[in-house]
Amino acid sequence: MNIQKPQPCDLIVHSGIVLTVDSQDTIHSDGAVAVDNGRICAVGPTNAIREHFTARETLDAKGGLVHPGFIDAHIHISQYTSRSVEPLMVGTPVTMGHWKAALTPEDEHASAQLAAVDYLRAGYTGFVDPGTIFEPDAVAAVAGEVGLRIWLTDPYVADLTQPMLDSSPELSSLDFLARWPESTDAALKRVGSQLYRNRDADGLVKAFIGIYGPTLATDVLWNAAFSASREHGVQFQEHRGYDPAQYIEEEEVAGRSAIARLHDAGILGPATTFVHMNVIHREDVALLGDTHTSIVWCPFQQMRAMGYGRAEPRMVELARAGATIAIATDIPRNLNFDALGSVAVCNATALGVPVKANELLRMRTIEAARTVGAGGEVGSLEVGKRADFVVRESASSEALGLDPCAEAAVVGITRSPALTVINGRIVVRHGNPLGIEPEAAALAARASVKRLLARTGLAA
Repeated sequence: MNIQKPQPCDLIVHSGIVLTVDSQDTIHSDGAVAVDNGRICAVGPTNAIREHFTARETLDAKGGLVHPGFIDAHIHISQYTSRSVEPLMVGTPVTMGHWKAALTPEDEHASAQLAAVDYLRAGYTGFVDPGTIFEPDAVAAVAGEVGLRIWLTDPYVADLTQPMLDSSPELSSLDFLARWPESTDAALKRVGSQLYRNRDADGLVKAFIGIYGPTLATDVLWNAAFSASREHGVQFQEHRGYDPAQYIEEEEVAGRSAIARLHDAGILGPATTFVHMNVIHREDVALLGDTHTSIVWCPFQQMRAMGYGRAEPRMVELARAGATIAIATDIPRNLNFDALGSVAVCNATALGVPVKANELLRMRTIEAARTVGAGGEVGSLEVGKRADFVVRESASSEALGLDPCAEAAVVGITRSPALTVINGRIVVRHGNPLGIEPEAAALAARASVKRLLARTGLAA
């Protein structure tokens, strides 16, 4: 009789409600996850996992939710510490452009570090910055310090400044734009400058290629960036504005919808991501869905766009048509990370196409990973993928188990996770980040803000 010995592994989390977010949206009501060498080696019922694996460390989830960590698909991370500064600018000549112009690498590090603490406390395992970090190394360092996964791109790939001054004066200033590339040639030199980070297969920091905005890049720069993304096999992102007027103006100039033009140019597809996209006509839904193009939905900013009028956001319709839709905070000045699910629900409900809880969970995990080309590595609990997941406290108020997807993705996390694992490494235990002291991060951020207030002339 051949009796197989249990296989050794690094970690087993058992007796939880495991939400795999795989293609079947499998839920194990008494499930377990086994981890070895940074990757998931088994997912399934607790009895089966414990029969076939033995671990150096085990954790009893006690009926708590176990799910892939959330990924914020779009945040201007170096501006996190500016989340409450805008009221101070009212009635002054100071804009967010002046604030951004005054950022030093130390400020960007402090901002990212504070955000990382808040991310870990809200069930996140990674975030994506769209190219608005002046010194990427300053933010990349946070990944090693805290254990959070980061995707970034080249800083401010743009070679047209006047449209920024014209369309968004509240976000601009001459000293801010002076830190952009001074010419098309200078902008071209930035394209792909961060891709070296992808050489470390096990690294927490990865890079993609992005354009800061469609109206801020000449055709030469835009086409070069897109071609580079295809040459290097990485995701291409275009960071669009959220004001519908910009979309309407673009369509009037071209004489057709932006989506139709991009489709005919061969731009659409799973390796292309658009951020915001707040004007999508009904006839464009099939073009985006059939090509599985990625779109990042920032629900609060989309609600602002709806207030401007002429917006046509169709995010839930697009998801059901086959497009990849992820949700993100953008700049979380009006919400905390854990409230994002509720804001998305309100946004979709207001548009008359309510989003389902399992759809929202996918948008916060696997779909978010796909918008940066990482869906094969993270975003779901499947054998062979990186072990990035969260174990919710069993005593938290969202742990009733009646609708696990809603409790995970919609109801705000009421207590910090019992355990957060990133790349197979435990980075949070019972709400306490292990790689950083939250109080020290908060004090460093506060000191950074004081210096920025003085530099921008906002200090009393």
